[in-house]
Amino acid sequence: MALTVKGKKLYQNGSLSSLSLFIDHGIVVSENEEAGGTVIFSDSYIFPGFADVHVHLREPGFSYKETIKSGTIAGAKSGYSA
Repeated sequence: MALTVKGKKLYQNGSLSSLSLFIDHGIVVSENEEAGGTVIFSDSYIFPGFADVHVHLREPGFSYKETIKSGTIAGAKSGYSA
C-alpha cells in the first residue's frame, strides 16, 4: 500500500525538518514525493530507531518479571532498534 505522510517533523542529521514521506509497503521510498493515499499528522515527530544502552532482560533467574523474548518484543514495538 502506498501512502504519503504529511504534517510531521523528521529528526535527521541533528535537526528537525518538515517534509513529506512517501511510504510503500512500510518502507520509506523518498522524501517530498506524493503518491497513494495521504495521511496528515499534526504535532507529530518521526525519529530513527532508539538504542537502549542500559537494559535488564531478567534471565536467568527472574523470568517471572521478563524474558528475553518478551523484553525484545516490547522494545521493538516501541521504537527501539538496538
